[in-house]
Amino acid sequence: MAKKRANGEGTIRQRKDGRWEGLYTVNYKRKSVYGKTQDEVRKRLNKVLNDIDSGMYIENANITFGAWLDEWLEVYAKPSVKLSTYGSYEGYIRNHIKPEIGKIKLSVLRADMLQKFINQKLTNGRCDKVKDTETKKLVTRKGGLSEKTIKNMYNMIHSALKQAYRNGLVNQNVSELITLPKQKRNEMCVLTVDEQRALQTAVQGERLGIGIILSLFTGIRLGELLGLKFEDIDLDAKTITIRRTLNRLKVFDNPDKKTDIVIGEPKTNKAKRVIPLQDFLIPLLKAHKAEIIKERFKASNLYKNDGFVICNEFGGYIEPRTYQDFFKRMLKKAEIKNTNFHTLRHTFATRALENGFDVKVLADILGHADASTTLNKYAHALPDHKKTSMEKLSCLYERGCVSCV
Repeated sequence: MAKKRANGEGTIRQRKDGRWEGLYTVNYKRKSVYGKTQDEVRKRLNKVLNDIDSGMYIENANITFGAWLDEWLEVYAKPSVKLSTYGSYEGYIRNHIKPEIGKIKLSVLRADMLQKFINQKLTNGRCDKVKDTETKKLVTRKGGLSEKTIKNMYNMIHSALKQAYRNGLVNQNVSELITLPKQKRNEMCVLTVDEQRALQTAVQGERLGIGIILSLFTGIRLGELLGLKFEDIDLDAKTITIRRTLNRLKVFDNPDKKTDIVIGEPKTNKAKRVIPLQDFLIPLLKAHKAEIIKERFKASNLYKNDGFVICNEFGGYIEPRTYQDFFKRMLKKAEIKNTNFHTLRHTFATRALENGFDVKVLADILGHADASTTLNKYAHALPDHKKTSMEKLSCLYERGCVSCV
């Protein structure tokens, strides 16, 4: 039985075509380097053997950064991330990374290359198209990507390089050596109390108005609202359970469709949650359900009884864009400046803190991973809350429970 060669053993020979070949063994596999002369091959072979001895050997030194990202996306990321996240990653790779640094060999990718790429994307990295007001032609939008987008892209690169390190394709994760821009806290849009009341008045009598009221008083996201079914509402226990989301997302496995409605689970376990309902919501939900039942009988066999709380006249789901359009009509009706649906979630959280909500309880209701996320997002609403909480301690002095020194 032939003896297996150990790592680092190598020989040089001349091939029949005249080229020289240096053979070496790594992980019990025979590999080769080639050259026109024996001396050229000897130098290449010595470098490989030295890399093996020092632990610097790269198994596939020719794979490019772009090719590795494609492989990582399909093999490692796709089975473990949501479709929306997969879509974002695919866009980062195709639109930003591959055109700029995708052809660089993974084995020679350096931290300074990544740093320059990140810096460039921050200042002038947009690639989406807009119509020029004068020429009417599509042109690339000016400006850089947001700090949040940069951070998301970096997280993807870091994960891909971490896997490359595990696979022996690189000697270190160079993304750990770069500096990310500090994220600016965007000004959060929150309805004033008067605007909130005006919006609540505007949706009265509107068929889809219950969705806006629910979001204002529970903080649920648009996708969670549109995925909500009557089976998720317990009117006796006065709770709703968030079990699914409904979104229109880019699809990759259907050449006839660019996007499709995707009904899936919330993005995290924390997002799967039970939310208590205020008493005044119960009769509103009962009345809304009664109207849905009337529509079901009216539509007869044309009705699609999928059980959605927010649905069209035939029981089908409502598109996110369609509900956004309804929301904007209600803003106009209430004479409120144009904003997006997520403002309702911000408004709920702000009102909650203004009225003394415990931050941990609010984090659970919102589906945040931890209370620090809530604190970071809604710090603007805390000063009065902190002052009120501190005043509660004054009773200890007034009752003589503490003494002045």
